[in-house]
Amino acid sequence: MFILQSKESLGNAIKNAKALHPKVTPVRFGEYNVTGSRGNNYTVRCYRENGNKIVDCNCKAGKVGMACKHSAAALPLHIHLAARRTQNTAAH
Repeated sequence: MFILQSKESLGNAIKNAKALHPKVTPVRFGEYNVTGSRGNNYTVRCYRENGNKIVDCNCKAGKVGMACKHSAAALPLHIHLAARRTQNTAAH
């Protein structure tokens, strides 16, 4: 689990995700299944807690608080879905 503060804080994780192209499947808003390069499945959760944006992955790196490639792969989808939810809410 790590606190998302900026795109720059994800540096290496973004590079690794771009190189490996993991498959991201939404489970529900804020929860994503990411299939890694070796076929392993990881769960990434994105949520807010105490005003912080939290990204949590159940891989080894995620368990020690590092930004991982699975989180970097799931974040663009989460941000897109969050923006759509905001637009839909504003339209009503």
